[in-house]
Amino acid sequence: MKFRTPSPKSLSFRVPSDTGAVSSARRRVVAIVRDWDLPLVEGTVEALELLAGEVIANAVVHTGEDCQVTVSWDGTCVRLEAEDTKGGHLPGWAPAGLDGESGRGLQLIDCLAQAWGCRPTTGGKTVWFEIGACSPSTSRPSSAASESDSSFGGEDAQRLVAMAEQRSRVPSGSRTPVAVT
Repeated sequence: MKFRTPSPKSLSFRVPSDTGAVSSARRRVVAIVRDWDLPLVEGTVEALELLAGEVIANAVVHTGEDCQVTVSWDGTCVRLEAEDTKGGHLPGWAPAGLDGESGRGLQLIDCLAQAWGCRPTTGGKTVWFEIGACSPSTSRPSSAASESDSSFGGEDAQRLVAMAEQRSRVPSGSRTPVAVT
């Protein structure tokens, strides 16, 4: 019997600036991928829910505005993008203090996602991550594949590949997200 991968799909929705809306947005992301009947193991769906909550919460909390969430499936992985309308610096993570109550969201994303990054948009920025059909901790694509973002081309794509090649020389556990400026 031949396994058939579900065809590519995409769906977008807005999340209000109210932090209380984050949990329903997170549940909506899970409902979307379950409705698509994707070949995802339960642990991957749970990781998707956790990471979706982190990315969406960051967009809402740090901007105080609505954000646009896009969930897509390309046949091998789920990609979630949270786009806000506030420009400024692109997010990155730094070690959180032992007693800190926040500051670990991007570390979770870095650990659980196959790939993640951020990019400036016309009116703000987009933070994205990808999780594949296999368990997120056991299926990581090559560094160059992890860092690609189809919305960029030309010099940006070359910079991404160069950054990925540099990253592939970094010891495991020291991964760096992609930030194209």
